[in-house]
Amino acid sequence: MKAYPQKHDRGFTLVELLVALALGLALSAAVMQATLASLQSRQLLDAAGRLQESGRFALAYLSKDLRTAGFMGCPNLGQVPLNVIAKDPPDDLDFTPGGVLKGYDNVSAGNPFAAVVGSDVLTLQRADPRMAGLTGNLSPNNANIQIDNNDAGLGAGDFVLITDCTHADLFEATTVSQNQSAGNERFTIAHASNANDNNKLSKLYGSDAFLPGFQSVEYFVRDTGRTTAAGKPIHSLYVRARQFDSATPRVAQELVEGVENMQLSYGEDSNGDRAIDGYKTADNISDWSKVLSVRIELLLHSLEDNVVPDGQNLTYNSSLVPQDGRLRKVYTTAVAVRNRLP
Repeated sequence: MKAYPQKHDRGFTLVELLVALALGLALSAAVMQATLASLQSRQLLDAAGRLQESGRFALAYLSKDLRTAGFMGCPNLGQVPLNVIAKDPPDDLDFTPGGVLKGYDNVSAGNPFAAVVGSDVLTLQRADPRMAGLTGNLSPNNANIQIDNNDAGLGAGDFVLITDCTHADLFEATTVSQNQSAGNERFTIAHASNANDNNKLSKLYGSDAFLPGFQSVEYFVRDTGRTTAAGKPIHSLYVRARQFDSATPRVAQELVEGVENMQLSYGEDSNGDRAIDGYKTADNISDWSKVLSVRIELLLHSLEDNVVPDGQNLTYNSSLVPQDGRLRKVYTTAVAVRNRLP
């Protein structure tokens, strides 16, 4: 008996297959586009999160150090002049109201900091916050000094400050030794005349005096020498600090990766009323002792490429930021110099 095909056994026509194929391709394209958009959005969010973290850390670090410019444990450096007895004091020593905080505007090529051309540089001087109190041998004024701790790690050849907020001396330590008797730990610091103009301090200091090491700190933006996957340069914020002595070379340390530029302006008290009358760039500051605050503007860039392929409408230092696919953001704050506040 002959069998005939039933109507429900018929296959798809060529037109139906083409329509199904076109619908499948369109759906796949839509899914791929949504996936790529999600990945790009996540990449943008990740880059923005890292920029925010780096920007907040950089501003916090700069702000913390800026507040201590001219610090030596006393309220006003202008009322306590420094007596220097060290024969060869630090080559950058300028522990005066006009010297403890300075800036350099839009540095050029070949600058001594190897900083990025067109960026600003900040320098400050202070006493190290890790201070020791005097405990013995307070008389005469040429006696070796005894202190209750050496948390700062002072050693021979280090430059040391001693002050009681009415007088202050800076000398070079010739020896630092530890003494311990009956559980009473002390450290003895000598200031012999072989390293100092003389071995006499400006006064007989009492137990209310304290002793820190001398520090100078520099902040700048430098090219790290590294690049992104696409070969774009990576810049970072660097710090270079003196560790009390002048014999040890100062080495720049990378602090925050991805800081492309730093611009600084300074709040100046031009009429002596202890209030800021306006902000100026470093080139326009004639008397640094009148600077009461510093405004910091950091431009950060992402370490990833193609985060914003269409570019950004962002202006920094009166110029449009580069349109190279990296995410950029500006972080700003103003910091008061505590030793100059009313």
